[in-house]
Parts: sequence; C-alpha cells; structure tokens
Amino acid sequence: MQKKLPSIIVLLGNITVLAGLAVLAYLGFYNRYWADDWCYSADARQLGTLPATLQYFDTEDTGYSSNRYSLTFFSALTENTLGMFGNQLVATLTISLWLIGLVWTGWNISKLIKPLPFAVILFASALLLFYNLYLSPQRFQILYWRSGVLPYSTAIVFWMLILGFVTHQMNQETPARWVNYIVAPLAFLAAGLGEISCVFLFSGTTLLLVATWRAKKQNQAWAERSFETLFIAWLFLLLGMIALIVSPSNARVADMNVKRSNPLIVPFVSLKHAIDFIVFSLKDLPLPHAVFIGMMLGLGIITTTADDSTLTVKRVAILLAFTTLITYLLITAIQAPSAYFYSATPDPRGQSLSRFTLLLGIAIMAWIVGMWAAKNITGQWLVLASVVVMLAGFAYTARSITNIYSEIDGFIYRARVWDERDAIIATEKAQGNMLIEVPAIDTGLIHTRDMFGSTGKGWKQFSLNCGARYYGVDGLKVKQ
Repeated sequence: MQKKLPSIIVLLGNITVLAGLAVLAYLGFYNRYWADDWCYSADARQLGTLPATLQYFDTEDTGYSSNRYSLTFFSALTENTLGMFGNQLVATLTISLWLIGLVWTGWNISKLIKPLPFAVILFASALLLFYNLYLSPQRFQILYWRSGVLPYSTAIVFWMLILGFVTHQMNQETPARWVNYIVAPLAFLAAGLGEISCVFLFSGTTLLLVATWRAKKQNQAWAERSFETLFIAWLFLLLGMIALIVSPSNARVADMNVKRSNPLIVPFVSLKHAIDFIVFSLKDLPLPHAVFIGMMLGLGIITTTADDSTLTVKRVAILLAFTTLITYLLITAIQAPSAYFYSATPDPRGQSLSRFTLLLGIAIMAWIVGMWAAKNITGQWLVLASVVVMLAGFAYTARSITNIYSEIDGFIYRARVWDERDAIIATEKAQGNMLIEVPAIDTGLIHTRDMFGSTGKGWKQFSLNCGARYYGVDGLKVKQ
C-alpha cells in the first residue's frame, strides 16, 4: 500500500488542480469585450486584420493600434475569424496552451536529469499554473480580458513553447533543423505582444543562452545540440524588441509628456521594486504560498528515493542560491520598463509576470529540498508527513476553487447586460437611429472599464468612442 501511496496522491492532486483549471476556463465562456477590446475590434472591423496591424507604421491617429504588432494582429485575427466566440475561448486556449508548454518543457528537462512519470510532471505543471492564476494580482485581466491576456499571459505561453522546442533539441542525437524555422517566428511574435513581456522573455532567454554557451564550451552534449536553436530564439526576440522601439507609430505617444527616468538609475530602482514585490507577496499572502511550497516540497519527497538523489548539502546550497538569484534578476527585468517610462512599478497585470516567475522559482527550490530530504532523512514518517501536508494542500486548493466558482454570478450578470445592450444597439441601428442610449455595466468587481470611462463623454453626451466605432454608429451614451 505504501508503495502505491505516491501514485494515489499524484492522482488526487491531478484531479484537484485540473478541476480548478477547468473552472477558471469555464468562467471565460461568459466573457465579453471590455475597454481596449472595443478599440482593437473596431480597427479589425473597419480596416481588416492586415491593415490594422500595419498601423505599426502610422504616425497619425488613424486608429487605435500601435507598435505592439502581435497584440494587434492576434486581436484583429480573432475578431475577424471567430468574433465573440473567439473572445470566449481566450481563457480555455490560454490555460490549455500554457499547460501544454509547461508539461512539454518539464518532460524534456526530466529526461535530461531524472525521468519522471508523466502524471507527476502534469501535476507539478498544473499546480504551478493554478496557483499562478489564483494568486495573480489581476486574474481577470490576464485570463479573460483579451487585451490583457495577449501582452502578458500569451507571451509566457509563447515562451513555454519556445523552451519546449529548445529542450526538445537537448534530447535529440541529431538536432532537427526544422525546429529553427518554427522557433524564429514564434520568438518574433512573442516579442511583439508588449514591452514588459518582451524584456522579460529576452532577459530569461539571455540568461539561458549564456548558461548554454558555457556548457557548450565544456563539451556538454545537451548544450551543443540546443545552442543554435536557442540563439535563434534570442536573436528574433532581440529583433522583435528593436521593432517595438523603432516603430513609427511611437510618434503618436511622444507628446504624452511622460517624464522618463534617468537610465542610469533604472537598474537600482528596478532592483528595489523587485525586492518590494517579493516581500509584499510573501508577507501579504503567506498561507497560499506556504500551501504551494508544502505541496511542491512533498511532491519532491514522495517521487524521490534515496538511490535517485545525489544531492549534497553543498550542492543544494549552490542550487538554491542560483535559483534565488535567477528569480530575482528576472523579476527585476520585469520592473525595468515601467521604472524607465513611468518611474513606477508595473500595473497589477504586468506584475502577473513577476508572480509566475516567483512561483516557478519557489517550486524549483522546494523540489530540490524535497529531493535532498528524501535521501538524507530516513524513516517512513517523512513520506507519511508529506502525504498529510499534500492532502491538506488539496483541501485548501478545493476551497480556493469554490471561491473562484462563487464569482460566476458576476460573470453571468455582466454577460446578460452586455447581450441586452448589444441587442438594443442592433435594433436601434436597424431602425436608422445612429445616436443610441444604452445601459451601463458595473465592472467594478473586475477593475476593468467598459466602453465608457468613469467620467467624461458618454455619461452626459453622445460619444464616438471605440464602442461606437465597433458598432458603426455615430455615438453612444449611457442611459440615465
């Protein structure tokens, strides 16, 4: 029975966290357009997918889209091919592809270090993804709001797929050249999703490239097999970053009177902001982080035997220090663009990248400690204690899932009023009325505005905003 216990725990873990991810995906089917979604979709309807994307070259305000060429392209492509259904699929596609990328990369790495059962890798990946979304500083905007999902979550999804291809090459006797032709456009598209995510992806890839280059100098086979593919990914991320910087459309925001920080102080400010984020996260959310650490630690223990682990205390200390440093550097990189452009930290959806990085670093460190403990602490009580901790973690996770599902009433309310308003506009427009009064939608719970701002036009007078452009009418106004 005790030999079967780890398998049973992993099975229960997979059932729990996959159910949580399914609930998160299900809520997405009640999603609609909000804020910038209206503008990108209006450009897509009025201009078409390719012309909307080519606003990258426009120096005048002919539309909404700008230098984020991939964000514009995927927004317009979704609008013009799938319409609202595509928007409702955003959460499901994001979760599915993110999980696939994590599992694929984890599977490839495990083959290099110590092969693990697929169920274990699936559980670790799903657990990381669930807690990343559950603890996100702005879950709605990075999972349901298309204009927030693409520049942040989709960027990580693309990076996971790139790393999947790179780690795939590490395990091949003869690296496949065709992989390079996939990685290149993937990297360029990933870079064009947003400035903060581009810096994050480029920084992470640079650190990995340096490590691979050093290993290649030492004639390590995995490094020799993957270096070319990794270099191509790095190069096209760099080209994408340059494309964001030199876009002619940047002239449109040059007159916003944003006071940029002195580039010399940006590294120091970013280092401080990174420390602040880490301390705030662990101090403000101690219980969920402790639960996450406990489950990852327990997973490392129950999936490792004394013969499997060769970790010494010295090696554990080095690995923990190295992982801490890399995690801190990546979180610092995430802070840099906002520190330079706005002398501030990233907004909550931007900090979602920091949350993912922090949890990934914590997961790696907890697993390392778990592997060491499995080798150096004898007795059956260690496994039993790990099982108890993980079962308690499953209970906490199940409670978290019920909390998430309790948000469904808000999703249903917003979808119902949105659909009623959509029908009103269609009816009024069919009758020849091009100035239309519509009900407002309370979006306070999701901290994402609707088609109208909190003040200004649209509340007291008709406004030709992005919503009006989307519907092709002369103006919309909130019904008093």
